[in-house]
Amino acid sequence: MAQRAVLYVIVLACAGHIQAAGPDGKVPPADWLRSLPAPLFREGHGLPPLTRWGWSLDAATRVDVAERWGYCLELVGSGNDGFVDRVQKNPSDPEARLLAMAIKNPRRFPLQVITSRKLPDFARVPPETWTRTAAGVLVNGQAKSLDGMVWTPGMQPVFSPLTPDSVWQESGRLQAEPLRQLHRLCPIAVILNGGEYGMPVAGWARKAWEQDPAIVKAKGQATWADYGSQRLARSQRIIAEAIKEAVPDRGLYVYYHFGGVPYRNSYPEWNEWQASFHDAKGICDLPNSVAYYKEYNTGWTWEGERGDLLTQMLNARGEEIAAGYPLAYNWLCGGYKAAEPGQISETKLYAGFLKMLYTAGMVGGNAGYYEYPVTHGVRGFDAPFPPDDPPPWIQQMLALSRVHAQFSFLEHYLRDGDLLPGPNKHRWSKDQPAYEFPTGDANARVVARRLRDKPQWLITAWAADGNEREVQVTIPDLGRVTLLARGCATVHKAKVVDGKPVTAYFDSGDEYWDRGIDNPLRR
Repeated sequence: MAQRAVLYVIVLACAGHIQAAGPDGKVPPADWLRSLPAPLFREGHGLPPLTRWGWSLDAATRVDVAERWGYCLELVGSGNDGFVDRVQKNPSDPEARLLAMAIKNPRRFPLQVITSRKLPDFARVPPETWTRTAAGVLVNGQAKSLDGMVWTPGMQPVFSPLTPDSVWQESGRLQAEPLRQLHRLCPIAVILNGGEYGMPVAGWARKAWEQDPAIVKAKGQATWADYGSQRLARSQRIIAEAIKEAVPDRGLYVYYHFGGVPYRNSYPEWNEWQASFHDAKGICDLPNSVAYYKEYNTGWTWEGERGDLLTQMLNARGEEIAAGYPLAYNWLCGGYKAAEPGQISETKLYAGFLKMLYTAGMVGGNAGYYEYPVTHGVRGFDAPFPPDDPPPWIQQMLALSRVHAQFSFLEHYLRDGDLLPGPNKHRWSKDQPAYEFPTGDANARVVARRLRDKPQWLITAWAADGNEREVQVTIPDLGRVTLLARGCATVHKAKVVDGKPVTAYFDSGDEYWDRGIDNPLRR
């Protein structure tokens, strides 16, 4: 705790002032943010803005993270019916004031919108929408969403893979219309579809579908995983077409989650729990996978059979690259189960992981936090905190912002370069490369890119266990290089000079996570 306190005192001092705390020594999130020096972004960079998911932040915090930290401006409820009418009739509405800021300066305040999960009236859909027994009785599914959140009590019918397209077309219309109304007023930068509604995955619905003779007949000789994947992708493709038509000049449309499968080939039933990227590609503007610390993974280092999170994400990247998608926009979290020991990552290790993902082709992402936080006994995202002890959710948002800013100066390596495959196959997916370079140390990880039009490389070395050390790797056409691997990862540029490989830090040892000073080198 003492070390972290020193870190934030240094940061606030470098900002030129320290925000005065209240009588209890605490400050609200927005005041704390305004005390910090924001990272420097490359002028005119083309990386998409960052987004967030979770309970809404207070308006002042939403404004600051949009204005200075590279995030979209989030409007609460903007994807729902009646939002536009409400804010137009009541200019004093807090969301109306934020919308006015975005209308006046959409580049400074790019909008993030979360779509509704609206579906047609269940009483009006065709009877073949639902899964039934051989006797024609509705199968009662679990009355909750795929993430376990209870939506409706009592009877919950299960969508059939034979659901007519008209149902998804109407759902698309219902979800797209609020976006169309908002788009008439202001550009929309990123549209987030949280998924987990409508057509379920086979792993959840298979036992229900097996009771319906019509579904079994339609499936034929296909596996439940393949059949379920195809039908889920079809339903969301129809919905996506309506949303994209309503906002043709959007920056990104992102559905949770259609990307490469991180746990692909890691256990026998892996393909029943997510639509395959082969079926889902093109639905989103960029593939997007889930990278949540210790959520179906062992965190930063390999333990047991689930595997560490970087190994999983490189597995997903391999599938996406093979399908022709070299870039990605992922769902990210450095841990959110604060009540459980060891479930939230140290911030600098999370930052190091993010640098590895960016080097692997990520151009942005969504900062999620999925537990309503309790900060020093106070519930909520607006709870004040001591300046030297900020809660995890805001530390994670700022870590993503700082890495995003760093890679705004390296964007050409992402767009005009390729992730190098490395010499080995992936640990699980033997049909694709590992996309990393072995160091002889399981916890010292290295990924690299090369520009397509010139012999220049970007190489990132990460000490996933937090113990700084030098490592050596051999990069094709560059040679054998020695790199410093740190917990916050070290990004190196490399080229050949006089027949020898030369490397230089892009980010120095003075960077934020080491000494509290945000001062990246601009080489």
